[in-house]
Amino acid sequence: MKYKDMKICILPAGAIIDNFIRGIGTYHYSDYLMEIINVTPFFLEKSNGEPYYKPSSEAHGECDCISHSYQLDFKLIASKTKLQATSIFSPQIFYEDGITSYAGPRVDSSCKNYHPIQATRIFAALRQLTYSDFLRIRNQNSFTGNIDRDIFNLIEKVETDKNLFLFFPYNLYFDEDNNPSLSLKISIQGVEQDFSQLLCYRSKLCPHRDTYLCFLHSSQFIITVWENNALNFVDSVPIDKSPTFMNLLDFSDVTFSKDVFK
Repeated sequence: MKYKDMKICILPAGAIIDNFIRGIGTYHYSDYLMEIINVTPFFLEKSNGEPYYKPSSEAHGECDCISHSYQLDFKLIASKTKLQATSIFSPQIFYEDGITSYAGPRVDSSCKNYHPIQATRIFAALRQLTYSDFLRIRNQNSFTGNIDRDIFNLIEKVETDKNLFLFFPYNLYFDEDNNPSLSLKISIQGVEQDFSQLLCYRSKLCPHRDTYLCFLHSSQFIITVWENNALNFVDSVPIDKSPTFMNLLDFSDVTFSKDVFK
């Protein structure tokens, strides 16, 4: 197993686009992240065993995930263009009276207003950037293309002066995985390689804040923490520990291959 053999797949629209599945009520990706946080011993230790919960209001900049002892803010780290394309071009999902139905995308090539979206693979776009590149993009007043605009949006997210739980909504996997510990190590190293300069940038701006990064691998949420200029493994949480995530995944079963959860 080598880095070049690793594959990556974005999660289905129903799991990462707010309220994409119609008829099941309002929901947000942070709902299942909260469930994951609440079954992770590392975070429960930080809260002195108190379950985390949503604030009643975020009118004054409250974090998404709070306890009396520790607070976190959730951020989705995918490009705006990729999320837009996923939302527009994914098959629609409806639920009513116990019946799930599927329809074509909101827009397809036969529609008058159709135009392709040049979606940024944000992890690849960040890979070769330096701290100076981040400063240059951050100080731009206008953008001629999607890539720098998507990077700018991500920079704004990581500048948030709170403890951040960054969710990279992709599953990393190998077609043949006969060494789970090695595949996990390669996956973390791959994510670190792509995001290290961005996380270094955040560390300079918010040196006293914690930064976590989470992604999917081997049917688990992999939680890492950015410390000493490296992503260090914190814990792995099986996806079935989140009823919300499993429910969204089940609704998306027709439009998303669970085979990638190897």
